[in-house]
Amino acid sequence: MTDSITTPSAGAADNNSHQPDQTPTIPGGFDPALIQRMIDQGIFIETAAGLMAAEVPEVPATHSLAEHEKNLLAAVLVGTDDQHERWGLFRRAIGLRFDEMVPGSIWTQPGLRALALEIDELFRGRRDIDVLNAYAIREDVRQRALDGRFRGSLLQIEEALSEVIAWGDDGLIHPELDFKIACRLFQSAKARALFYPGLRKLLAREQIDNLIDDELESCRQLLNDATSITAGRYRQSFQVCSEADARRECLALASLPAEQRPKPISTGIPSLDIDMRGGVLPGTGDSTWVLAAKSGVGKTTVGIAAAMGLAINGASVLVLSCELSRRAIGARLLANYCRRASGVFTPRYSANELEGRGEVIEGRDFEYLDQLSAQFAESIAPNGQRMGRVLYQSHFAATVEELAALVEDCKSAHPELAAVVLDHFHAMGPTPGYGSNTTAELAARATAIKALAGRCELDIFVVAQLNRGAYGNPTGPDVSHLAGTSELERYASAVWLIDRPKLDEFSKPKPGVLEIHHGKFRHGQMSGEDDCSKTTIRMDRAHCYLEADEARHLFIGSDLYPGVECL
Repeated sequence: MTDSITTPSAGAADNNSHQPDQTPTIPGGFDPALIQRMIDQGIFIETAAGLMAAEVPEVPATHSLAEHEKNLLAAVLVGTDDQHERWGLFRRAIGLRFDEMVPGSIWTQPGLRALALEIDELFRGRRDIDVLNAYAIREDVRQRALDGRFRGSLLQIEEALSEVIAWGDDGLIHPELDFKIACRLFQSAKARALFYPGLRKLLAREQIDNLIDDELESCRQLLNDATSITAGRYRQSFQVCSEADARRECLALASLPAEQRPKPISTGIPSLDIDMRGGVLPGTGDSTWVLAAKSGVGKTTVGIAAAMGLAINGASVLVLSCELSRRAIGARLLANYCRRASGVFTPRYSANELEGRGEVIEGRDFEYLDQLSAQFAESIAPNGQRMGRVLYQSHFAATVEELAALVEDCKSAHPELAAVVLDHFHAMGPTPGYGSNTTAELAARATAIKALAGRCELDIFVVAQLNRGAYGNPTGPDVSHLAGTSELERYASAVWLIDRPKLDEFSKPKPGVLEIHHGKFRHGQMSGEDDCSKTTIRMDRAHCYLEADEARHLFIGSDLYPGVECL
């Protein structure tokens, strides 16, 4: 069954011209193969009375699918702003994963198809530029053509661009170019183009003696195809890889020059980096890293510091919290940025102040805060370099399924997303169906997080709670003190257990000083012969900022940790 009714060819038109309009049957001894081809092309329809000429559906020109495609592309391309977010919304609306291409089959015209695929490749980070609009697309295509790297028709792309821009920038008012409206209209028009032609064929065959099961299956397939585009399930089918895929990928990776291979992006915390082989590798992540501590010790503080370290060094990060508000997360992230930009300790711009709970910031202090926050909003690091995106959200007592859906949605919108900080494992809501079997539920939760990391090619930092056995343990906490399940440790590539050191039971811990017990490091350590089973760090907790780290001496001469002292 074809998706749409095609216009008869010239030869077919000649055959039709010998028949009266709406002739119920076609007499004569036609070649059966020719008749079947005409049926397959939608020129004729089989009925109980014989063959009937197919009626081409009359769709008003102003509502054609091609026009809705141009509306959608114009809403993305017109103007000088970066439209990554809009294209990401379209991809999510039709249900694509971050690693799936927008199918070329959904576009009706070759030029629009080529243009849409260029937009999608740029969005997925496979082009030399990272700005998405018509001007950027045009310049990128021209430059690649000059370099001999463009495979396609430059004229086709240029004509499609000109057509789309003229369509959306003709000086008239186009309410349909509002992106959300354009996206919805495109989905509806595409669903109709998939559904109605096939439905007409199906209804025309209702008198034929076929099994009803076949008709029901055809109807179900039509409905599924149409619904997939409107309900966000328009995904490509899963495929398995072959020996040829392994050969192609391995040869490409093995021959990649050292200077072109991805470099680890540091967390900014030496005590973590030594167990991570230097940091996070964007695009190849599949690891979970566990930061665990007793209540109030500072595990969230270290998690925020790691997130900001990754972002400052160029990785895009998502911070999710099941116990902090959005206001509290945002204040901690900006407080860290302000502390880094200051270069020296300052009590100003702490998380409390930025949440509106400390002293009032005014005068020159407020002007400086306004300047720093503007840089932060533009993703400009304190040293003036471009930093990764810092995304965050609060979802109180969310289940692992809800958080997984949020992460997958974010990854689809931002394919460059490299890491997630999840705060925290034991503050998540329980998944229904486990009843009082908390251990089984926590084990399933840990498995789901590990699967999420692999599915989305992310590194996930899981902040977790230690059980009561860690309190007063003379040798400090170990992996057996992770609360509730051993699965969290089993799947982790590294486990860091954070504690406050005390000289004796009568002494107070030193402010900001924390011990990191390296409970597990699956890939070994970068410490050589040094014993790094336990390292000490000092945090400026008000700004979630790392001031000093005992493991800093392993990176003497490195500029990865500006301002971090060696304890």
